Amino acid sequence: MILSQDARRQINKALVPSEILEKGCAGELRAVFHSSSGILNIFPCDIPLVGEAFLKGCCDYPECRQGNDEAYDFRIVVDESDERCVLFRGTRFEAHAYDLVQSVFSRNSGLIESDMMASKAVAIFGCGSVGSLVALTLARVGVGHFLLVDNDVLEYHNICRHQCGIHEVGEFKVDALRARILDINPTAQVEVYATLAEYVPKESWDRWVGEKRALCVGCADNREADVYVSDLCLYYSAPFLSIGFWERAFAGEIFYWLPDSKMACYKCALGDGSFGSRNSASRRLYTTQENLEDVHFEPGIAADIDFVTNIGIKVAIDILNIGNDGFTQRLLPELQQYTLVCNSNNPAIGGEMAEIFSYPLQVTTSLKVSPLPGCDCCGEGGEHE
Repeated sequence: MILSQDARRQINKALVPSEILEKGCAGELRAVFHSSSGILNIFPCDIPLVGEAFLKGCCDYPECRQGNDEAYDFRIVVDESDERCVLFRGTRFEAHAYDLVQSVFSRNSGLIESDMMASKAVAIFGCGSVGSLVALTLARVGVGHFLLVDNDVLEYHNICRHQCGIHEVGEFKVDALRARILDINPTAQVEVYATLAEYVPKESWDRWVGEKRALCVGCADNREADVYVSDLCLYYSAPFLSIGFWERAFAGEIFYWLPDSKMACYKCALGDGSFGSRNSASRRLYTTQENLEDVHFEPGIAADIDFVTNIGIKVAIDILNIGNDGFTQRLLPELQQYTLVCNSNNPAIGGEMAEIFSYPLQVTTSLKVSPLPGCDCCGEGGEHE
C-alpha cells in the first residue's frame, strides 16, 4: 500500500490503561508498537496475552520506580511539566488513557447492556465454522463466561470456513478459540474441554448448566450430538439452541427450547432424523476427513454458513436477555421454535429438498414441531409449537 507522506506521519501516541496512568504499576508492562501509525498500545497488567512478541516497559513514577534497566523499551514517566507521558526509544509519546471494558464495548451502548451480558454464560458444543462464529460474536456483545467443547484439531482444510487462521493450525479448536475470545474480551472466563460432550465431567455440567444456567448451543455436525446436549438441558432446566446445516449448506435450521415452557424437546422434534437432510453420521468422520471427495456430507462455503449462523446468534442474544426490560428483542417470540433458513433453492446445489423453498434467502415462519406420544421430557398432552 502506498501512502502520502502526510498519511504516513507518525502520531507518537501511547494508549495507556487509565489505572496504570493514575496509580502506576510496580510490575513489568507489555505493549505493541505499530510503526505505520506511530501508536504504542500498552496492555493492562492482569490480562492474558497470547504470544511473546511484546515490548517490555515499566512505570518510572517515584512510588514504583524500576531503576534504569536498559532492557525496557518504554517507560511511563512524569515530565518537566508534571504531565504523564511515555518515553519510547528516546521519543516522547503523548499518553491517552483508556478503560479496557468500557472502551471495548462502548459502541454497544444503548443497544445492549454490557454489564448484564458480562454475567451471562454460554456453553458451545462444536467449535468449528459455526461454533467459532457464535463464540466470537457473543464475546463482542459482552458475554463474560464461555464453556467450549470440541475434540477436533484445527487443520488447513478448515480455514476457509473457520474464524481462526493458519498460524493456529495444529491447535485444538477450543484452545485456538479461547485465545481469540480473550483477545476480544480479556476479562472473560473461558473453560475448554478438548473432548466430546459425553466425556465432559459431571461437575462441569453441574457448575455451568446447573449453577450458571448457561445457554447451551449445539453447533456440531450431526443431530446425535445435539440430542445429547438437549437432553442434559432438559435435566438441568437450562435453555438450548441448535444451529445446523443441510447438504452444501443450501439451507440451515435453527431450533430453540426454553425451560418452564410447553415447547417440544429437540429429540421429539428432530432427533429421529425424519425431517430434513442434516447429517447424522459420525462427527469425527466429517470433521477430520482430509479428502473431501470421500465425505458424503458436503460442507458449504463460509458465506452460506455465516448467514444462517448469524440468525441463530440473534436468537441466542434474545434468549440471554429474556426478562431484561431494557433490551428490545430482535427475533423472539416472532420466530418459531423451529426455523429453516434457505441460502439457495436451486436443485443443482440442494437437490430435490431445495424445491421446498419458494425463493432464495427465505426464512420460514409457519413450521411447527410437536412432542412424540409418551415423551416424559416435554410433557405429553400440552400444547407445543
